[in-house]
Amino acid sequence: MRDHALPIQPLVALLAIAGITGQSSAQANIAFAEIPDVTIAYYPVDGGDAMAIRRAIDAARPTDAHDGRRVDALSSWDLRWSWPRTRHGGCDLAAATIRYKATVRMPQLAATARLTAAERADWDRYVAALARHEAVHVRYTYRHRGDILAAIRRATCRTADAAARAALAGLDAYHVAYDRETAHGTKDGASFPS
Repeated sequence: MRDHALPIQPLVALLAIAGITGQSSAQANIAFAEIPDVTIAYYPVDGGDAMAIRRAIDAARPTDAHDGRRVDALSSWDLRWSWPRTRHGGCDLAAATIRYKATVRMPQLAATARLTAAERADWDRYVAALARHEAVHVRYTYRHRGDILAAIRRATCRTADAAARAALAGLDAYHVAYDRETAHGTKDGASFPS
């Protein structure tokens, strides 16, 4: 079998963060509960008040490769397709398969962060909005991974990779438009402090 891969967005390295707990992970778990093979990679943020935490987010947040903007959360996925070879050196595109994994990078308050009750409620609202926004990206890609298989199966052995990449470009266009429409989720409440 040959493996073919094209991450639509750069795959974020997983972070092993000890000692971080809280509402952030609960909100993310809810948003991504029905989507398989999703890993949440948190980056820690700390501070004595909301503005200090905002500065920590600004310093640590990832960059969206599509528009070069630094964003508070970023989803990426790794889609790999393959098909078996026939005995005569051809390919069996009808037997093509696709594997899917996603990673979502989000901020999480360090255990030492200090917020008032009102700031904490604002943080919880923000994290929930971030998770909902990123879940739209991840869910769309997961649900439309079959578009890649359909493109492969309509292709020839020689054009299957190009067909898969074209299908991925269609998925990518959706994500760019969605981020433009929502200002990377800020129009849907993904801003802190509010």
